[in-house]
Amino acid sequence: MRPRRAFPTIALLIPLMLLTQAYACTGSVVHKVTVAQHDFRISVQAFQDTEIALYNQGGIIDAQTHREIQEYIGKVAQAGVDLDTALASNAPTSTLKTKLDSITALLDQLNTQGLLGVKSPNAKLALTSALLAIKGIVAGAEAWVS
Repeated sequence: MRPRRAFPTIALLIPLMLLTQAYACTGSVVHKVTVAQHDFRISVQAFQDTEIALYNQGGIIDAQTHREIQEYIGKVAQAGVDLDTALASNAPTSTLKTKLDSITALLDQLNTQGLLGVKSPNAKLALTSALLAIKGIVAGAEAWVS
């Protein structure tokens, strides 16, 4: 019998799969960023689901760290909504770049401050890996608007 993993493996595979799909996208810059935004949304949800699963396993992530991570991920999600609104309004690429830069800054804060309280090496690895996949999607979108 295999031992139970501390985190759902699928939560790591989804962002990686989406990242490869985003780079294969063709079309206009707005279309490419729109595809990346959809991948971003799904990846953020996978990150949040993984964090909640780790928290619910009791003791892997403490309550204070869970609240902090949820606060940061809420800000990241709201920045994604702002990007979606900009895309829907056909905003210029300079506006899209500003929105993507904002998301990158929030992801960096989540990485340096939100994940600081995660003590379990396996949990930290799972969340950091998922976060890096999200950052890769955003970096790809930033490259298209630069």
